[in-house]
Amino acid sequence: MPQSKSERPHKRAKLDQTSRRAYKFSNAIDVRRALQNQDQNTQIEALSALRSTLSIKSGESVALQDDRLSLVVQWMESSPGAHDIFEIWESTNQSSSLSLLVSLLSSVLTLLSSHFTYHSHGIPIIKTLLSPKWMRKITSYISGSNELILVSMKLLNTISHFGGGRERKTLCEAFPWDMKTLGKVSHMRRRGNGDAEDVLERPDIRTYYVFFILSFIDPETPSMVKTTFLEQQRDIFLSIFKGLSQDSYLVIRKVLEVCWTGLWSDPKVKRTMKIGLFSEITIGHLLKLYERAVAENADGDHIPADLVHHFLLAICTRPGLGICFRDRGWYPRDTDANVVDEPKKGGKIYNKILSNILKSLKVNEDARQQELALKILAACPELVAGYWPAVGLTLEPRLSSKWIANIAFFGLVISQPVPVSSFLIPGNNIYQPDPPPLSTILESILPSVSTKVHFSKGLQSTSHLVQHCTALAVARCLTKLSCVFRAFQDVESALEEDESGQWTRRHREVEREARRRVPEFQVVVAFSQMKVDAKEVKLALLGESAQRLLWLYHLCFPQMVAEARFDVGKLLQGLVDASQNAVREAGNVYGLHGLKQLHVLRLLQESDQFTWSGKVANSSHTYLHALLKIFCTSLTRAVRSTLRSLFKKTLAESILFQEHPDEVDMWLDSLPTTCRGTGCEAPDGAALTDESDGVATFLDDCAQRCIKTPYRYLEALQDLLPTENPAVDVPSPLLMTVLEQFAAKLAAKLLTPSDALAIAGFVRRLVFKLASKQRDLTFLRIFSGKVNDAAMPENLFSQYACVTAAIRREVSIMHKCLSHFQEARRHSEPSASPEVENFLTKIEGVPLPESSNARIHNAYELVDWLRFVEPTLQSQDIVRLAVVVERFHPPALKDLFENLHPANSLMWEGSDLKTSSEQHLQVLSFDWMFTQSSEADIANKQCRDTMLGCLFLRSPTRVQIEDAVCIIGHDICSIMEQESLVCDLLLLLSAIMQRALGELSKEDGARLKEFVLLRVPSIHGLSMSVDLPDTVQEALYAFLGVSLDPGSDSDRTMVSPICTYWTECFKSSIRSGSLQTGRSIKLWLRYADPNNLLDIIHQACDANNAALTPSVLEVLEFALDTLKGSFTCASSRIPISQLLKLYRVLPDSQVLEEMIAVAVTSHLPPCHDGQPPRAKILEFSLSPPYPPTSGSSQLGLLPADFVSRLFQKANWTESTSRIVSGLVYAQSGVAKEFVAWLNSGAWTTIPFEPLLPAVHAVLDSLGGDAINLLRDTVVIALFDRMLPQHHRPDDLRQLCIRCICILTKADVTRKQQLASLLQKNMQRLAVDQFALESMCIASRLQSFSPLADLVTELAERGLQWAVRHFSGPEREDEEDRLILVQLTNIAKLGFKAKAHFVEPLLTAIIQSRLADTVALEIGIALLRCSPLKPVVVNRALQNILQHPQFIKLCGSKESSGRDLIIRFIAALFRLHPNNTCQPSHVIPLMRIYGGTISASDRNLLNIFRLFEAERLTPISSIFAKWSPSPDISVSSQLDAVQNLDPIRMLRTCHVFPIWRRMSDEQEDEKVGLDEQVYDPLFVTLLVAQMLTHRPPTSSLEWVQTFRSNVFSLLIRCLSAKDERIREASLGLLARVWKSVELSDMQEKQHALYIFNLLKNLIKPSSDGSPLRLPSFASLILSHALRGVFYPSNFIYPRTARFLLQRPELDVTDVPMLYGMLYGSSDDWKKERGWIVRFLSDGMMSTEDWKVLKRRHTWDLLSSLVQSSVRDHALRRAVLEVLANLTSNVQATTSLVLKSSLLSWIEMQVQLPHSNEDTLAWLKILENILVTANTAKLQRATNGQWQDALCRCLSLVLQNCNAPSLPILQQAARVMLRLSLASQTSTFHLSDVFMAAIGILEQLEPCIDFSKSSSVNGPAILSKPPYYGHGLHIQPPVAGPLRAWGGIVEDLWQASMALDEKFVKWYALTSRLLYWRGIVGEDGSPMGEWARLEAVRVSMSSIANCVQ
Repeated sequence: MPQSKSERPHKRAKLDQTSRRAYKFSNAIDVRRALQNQDQNTQIEALSALRSTLSIKSGESVALQDDRLSLVVQWMESSPGAHDIFEIWESTNQSSSLSLLVSLLSSVLTLLSSHFTYHSHGIPIIKTLLSPKWMRKITSYISGSNELILVSMKLLNTISHFGGGRERKTLCEAFPWDMKTLGKVSHMRRRGNGDAEDVLERPDIRTYYVFFILSFIDPETPSMVKTTFLEQQRDIFLSIFKGLSQDSYLVIRKVLEVCWTGLWSDPKVKRTMKIGLFSEITIGHLLKLYERAVAENADGDHIPADLVHHFLLAICTRPGLGICFRDRGWYPRDTDANVVDEPKKGGKIYNKILSNILKSLKVNEDARQQELALKILAACPELVAGYWPAVGLTLEPRLSSKWIANIAFFGLVISQPVPVSSFLIPGNNIYQPDPPPLSTILESILPSVSTKVHFSKGLQSTSHLVQHCTALAVARCLTKLSCVFRAFQDVESALEEDESGQWTRRHREVEREARRRVPEFQVVVAFSQMKVDAKEVKLALLGESAQRLLWLYHLCFPQMVAEARFDVGKLLQGLVDASQNAVREAGNVYGLHGLKQLHVLRLLQESDQFTWSGKVANSSHTYLHALLKIFCTSLTRAVRSTLRSLFKKTLAESILFQEHPDEVDMWLDSLPTTCRGTGCEAPDGAALTDESDGVATFLDDCAQRCIKTPYRYLEALQDLLPTENPAVDVPSPLLMTVLEQFAAKLAAKLLTPSDALAIAGFVRRLVFKLASKQRDLTFLRIFSGKVNDAAMPENLFSQYACVTAAIRREVSIMHKCLSHFQEARRHSEPSASPEVENFLTKIEGVPLPESSNARIHNAYELVDWLRFVEPTLQSQDIVRLAVVVERFHPPALKDLFENLHPANSLMWEGSDLKTSSEQHLQVLSFDWMFTQSSEADIANKQCRDTMLGCLFLRSPTRVQIEDAVCIIGHDICSIMEQESLVCDLLLLLSAIMQRALGELSKEDGARLKEFVLLRVPSIHGLSMSVDLPDTVQEALYAFLGVSLDPGSDSDRTMVSPICTYWTECFKSSIRSGSLQTGRSIKLWLRYADPNNLLDIIHQACDANNAALTPSVLEVLEFALDTLKGSFTCASSRIPISQLLKLYRVLPDSQVLEEMIAVAVTSHLPPCHDGQPPRAKILEFSLSPPYPPTSGSSQLGLLPADFVSRLFQKANWTESTSRIVSGLVYAQSGVAKEFVAWLNSGAWTTIPFEPLLPAVHAVLDSLGGDAINLLRDTVVIALFDRMLPQHHRPDDLRQLCIRCICILTKADVTRKQQLASLLQKNMQRLAVDQFALESMCIASRLQSFSPLADLVTELAERGLQWAVRHFSGPEREDEEDRLILVQLTNIAKLGFKAKAHFVEPLLTAIIQSRLADTVALEIGIALLRCSPLKPVVVNRALQNILQHPQFIKLCGSKESSGRDLIIRFIAALFRLHPNNTCQPSHVIPLMRIYGGTISASDRNLLNIFRLFEAERLTPISSIFAKWSPSPDISVSSQLDAVQNLDPIRMLRTCHVFPIWRRMSDEQEDEKVGLDEQVYDPLFVTLLVAQMLTHRPPTSSLEWVQTFRSNVFSLLIRCLSAKDERIREASLGLLARVWKSVELSDMQEKQHALYIFNLLKNLIKPSSDGSPLRLPSFASLILSHALRGVFYPSNFIYPRTARFLLQRPELDVTDVPMLYGMLYGSSDDWKKERGWIVRFLSDGMMSTEDWKVLKRRHTWDLLSSLVQSSVRDHALRRAVLEVLANLTSNVQATTSLVLKSSLLSWIEMQVQLPHSNEDTLAWLKILENILVTANTAKLQRATNGQWQDALCRCLSLVLQNCNAPSLPILQQAARVMLRLSLASQTSTFHLSDVFMAAIGILEQLEPCIDFSKSSSVNGPAILSKPPYYGHGLHIQPPVAGPLRAWGGIVEDLWQASMALDEKFVKWYALTSRLLYWRGIVGEDGSPMGEWARLEAVRVSMSSIANCVQ
């Protein structure tokens, strides 16, 4: 251990070896005996031996059975608190002994800290060590010898880490941080360079010191302790970074890990504090670690530079985290934005720290620092503009490594992405209306650091390397500029700007300014044309960069380029050479040449000066020839795609393809790809050249001719078109030029044999491609005939027979492609040829050439062999040939397969395409695969799947799919007589459509369907064909099923012409009496419009019976079935009389019967029978208006025989029952007829389930009258059938329940008999059978007192079921949930539940379902209606408190079941207080009590008070150990007070619960406050206990207590309404005042001044208790007192100045009103926000209103809001003030009458506002309605105030941007209150109703009406008045359906107050009836009343129609 320089090292005296004892400690007695030896040397030996025995290595884990731990525990049990050690410590001063003692204590504490059970032994030791006496001793050693310093720091670390840091707060307070020796300790390192691992195993003094400081911010430390430590000891913490660069790797890693996990990852530590710690100075210390970039261990992974690099990346490069703030990108800093945790104001950027850090980074010396700089600039793009002048990079061109590094880094910075996200409005996806500043944009693209001069000089440099680096930098700048332009264009299009738009103007400005900062274009041209005598690679690099610059100049500065004299076509001259074979072989530069090509082609695409018809210098060819050559020879996909785009742009603008721009692709795809070497010959000796040269030259010549005389070829094209079919698609006139020149040059012998063959092959491929675009092949067949005439043998080459045959073969293939499937194919395979066999064997043995060109040539020689020789091949020969070609050059397979003759059908068998790999499919095309297929191939599903896979291999476009469909369509047209082949083709077409519709977009899918069905002649012809075979019809049916959706309106509209054609055919067949096309009609009726179907039905109804043949009736029934889905909305179109006519003809049609049922029920009110709606989605807009005017007469005039015919049916269906039940509701006569039919007994032969709805309708509509008409036997029989016997559907079960209840209640004479039947039936069943029926019947009969015994018996069955249910697994279905809901309702209403049923249920709930809210609700309800014995109650309490999940469920404030569990416990406590109020029951509740104002904590406090009242024992002894957090252990009441959350305490001061009382009166539980607010009553009691038992003694304790804000809350308690709370608070404050006078804390005088001001305000009342202090006075004093102990808060100097300026406080005035509201300081916005919040918090009573009224405060605020329209934060704060004002009667009435509040609101709500503001306005309006003195307002305004309020409400709803269910729910409640007010204007109220219902209609599509199970019960809403806190919080909607139902009920109830029905009253009533059907009778009593009235009105209206 190194020693101090000021003293000699202390050496221990060497003891005589004979006198040294061997110590062995086996138990505590040995330890104590050894330590009690008085001899000093012996004692040192004993201590040393004991230390060695108990020593623990670093990182060692101590097991529970460790001997050392057992020894220490025994020792501590015999000597608590290590009394022996402290005795020796006090009696010795020898340095060696002290070191041993301190080290021994460290080992003891480390052992005891290893396991929680032994912490109690270590706590006394730590308490002793932290006492002032021993802490002085320990800290005095820090200035002693090195060994003492080391062991002392080790002991301090051990104390800090003991028990996970439980005593860390006390240690932080006890340690003297102001010691001067700490600076010396922070530099005391161990000398020498030992092993790196040794630093942690044997730390030195500095390491211990660093770890000691880090322990106060590690993750285990509470955030409050961290904050306190960093606030008070900031310099101590920062001192560890000063020497960090000299520490070892492991120490550095520990420091950075703790800083990240303990500090930056802790959200409870303020970010401002973190940023203050990691300032530029701290980061500067960390940057020094970059110098240590070498590994410091053998493994090579200990690199300090990597550590600090990743740490800085974490805190510097993530916006919103660390020291990196989220700025506005390129936009300047918004000084008006209210940013949380922002740094100090000043400057134009937030990230000033990062800006200064960037200046100090050595980006050109260290790759890590360069990465850090780049990521900082990427995260904070606003720093780029200021970076260039600050960093001063040397950019003047010179050939040096520094300049190269600078220019490279410059390019990397410029290449950062454009901050597009900053272009959006924060929190929205809408673009900013104004663009970023011009200077910021330019500095991020082309900085103003002499870029133009430097770039120009660099491009003109004599050094090629300088030129290349400069060109790359310029290219990066221009690339960034193009990205900016593209982003600007997106914004301009999104904002729909014109030329005068802001973004458009900024676009032009950026372009104009950028032109000034880039080199002149002539400089770039000169650079590109520079002649370089250099190596090929260097030349390629310079050429590529030059071409890139030219392209970027054309892209970014088209006007600059246009001004220069530069022929862009010259760039094409060198491109052809780059595609030749010689370049292709040069692998080093081939990629660069490809890039050059790409740049030039992109340049041509951007240039407006380029025309394809320009001539190449010294050549007769145009640029088109060069481009075609490049396209044919290039293998680069990017080059080919760019060329394709260039061809489309240039050729589509010319007359060649201006009518057919898509045709360009077909010409390009037809170009030859055959590649031949030099010296190639045909078998007949003809020289063969590269085909691309010949075709390119030929097409160039044709294009020049066509462009000169285009009309000549257009006329020739028209002459060739068939006259009988003028609708033929006309191709390009260039096609006629090709035909003419091909024939002319062949005839004139101007073509070489090779060129002629190439052109013939090109024409063949082109014609085949064009076939996919032609709807009719007539023109192409004529054209192919012309080609055939031109290529007759006499016009070809007689001396070259092979070439002539090859040309004729091409013509033959072309002819076959146009007549696919029309000619018979060869079915017999040819015999094997020896020559072919020998040739194939020979080529299979050819070795693979090394040259790629040679391999390509070999592959295409084999293709030529196939074309020239035309051997007799078999399928296996094709396989062998394909293998060889694939081995040489796989892309050549495409040419091989395309040159197979389709007539031979060798492609599928030869290449084995059915099982081919994806590589084969990539070189094939769908059109050629289809053309090569035979009938057998098409019939094979595997072949069809292969073709499908080939088509969709590369995600085809819609046009490509249309081409494929068109080819298939041509074949269907030509082989209509071949049924099987047509079916197979339709199957292939179906597969293509199914795949395409799944991959294409919706728009492209619709266009594809339109093309296939309406524009492909063959498919359209099949659709309109009358005599299709059955197999074809089935295939067409499958195709239509895939392509069309019968439920899609767009699809039906698309095929409406076809459907109209078939409906007309059906109508004519009805008129003629014969139907020959029934199946085809049925095929298309699925897609027919409902109106067409209705016309068919109307005509069928009007036809005579003779015309309705069986086939017609079959189609008619199919039409009815199709119409059924849309019949609800179309029911009014078909009179019931017509349906009844059809019913006579189709008596057995279930579809017709269902339609009659729909028609009958559509004329009745919705859900008239009380059943849930049948549809899952309720389309209210499609529902018929209720009540229908015409339907009543239709139902009233039904023929009598129709009803009797229904009764005579032997089999009743569901539709039959619906018809009868509907007629029963509609006509009382039908109901009586049905009763008579029941009495006849005919119903007994029919199953009961179909009859049940009709029986229910009779009982529901007639009630007791129907029962009186029924015979006794019938009633008994019906009741017996209704009883639960077997499982029924859910809807029938509910009907049975309702019928049973109706019969039981209404039938007085048979009541007991029916009840006994029900009891016997239930007794016969098991408990778990039909539990739902039992509970529902009991719930409905509970209010019927004569059946109380029956209800009790049924309810007890439910209790037995619940016991079994809760004891089983936690699985609940919908039925179980309904049973529990009914059981809960029964228990809440109360019944005489026997204890032996309730007790097991409570046990099951507690043991198995303590977290189940439904179970707890049942348990709480049962406790009120069951006489449980005390022993049962005590057992239940013990089971709850000892439940293993009790703390988890109740300790967490976020637990959903916490409130219910505590309510359950409270209910148990109140049953037998004498027995339940036991200490063992109360103590566990202390752990879950949080001391807040929440309902659960108030229930717990009531239990504690009940305990005191029953036991007559104060609970203070139990409360002594109470802790505000389960994670914090306290030893006294002082610790509990100091650990209270000061932020929560401050919130309690703000939203002080003025209603809280000290008495035992029950306050309203729904007070609007939660666990974020402390209970002032509890805090008062806790402070009283603290001051009595453990008051603060030191200054530090007083400061900590004041910082908890409890005394500020006591001051606020003086404004409470309860005089006892005021009296207790005043007494406590008086005692605090006296204690502060005796303290010596620094803030003493400030606190006393505030207490003196408070003393002068207190005035006693007549009975001696203090009068209530106005809220503003207590609030300002509490703020002032808090500011004294939080001086960093901005309000402290203002409150202090205000109070010091006054001898006393005026309680009748608003403090600091004008000074803060109209302040002019830099913090004026904070001041204004604070005073408005202060006004909101202080407005709590009428006295407070008088204070505000005296200073006209509201008038000031209202005028301030009008002048600050854009200040949303101010508006919200003022609304909170207004909410508190309107919660007071006097204030509300005065504001309405004297301040024109409603007129002001009417003006304000016309402004746009958010959803939160909308909700706030609605709450304020409801406050006015609730709290205002309406009688006074009515007299003063004559009712005008209500009209004004109506207008306000209407404007709020109309100006709501995004309406939601909570907003509409609040509005409906306001409307209900407004309608109930007297003399409200009907006119204004109707407008409000229309607006509300309009919003309701908007929200209804988002509601799932099928999930009726989500409606659990009535929604619990907060009650007015609403206060400022929580005003803008939009409550979550737990159940949208429940919220919708509540809104409908409120609106309907409010609408009943209108004098007359408004427009949408019927729609609103329909919604109410739907809601009643969803939730049932119990869920909506109002809806049940409306249903009964609607049925009654409907019956009366129908009866009037009949009369």
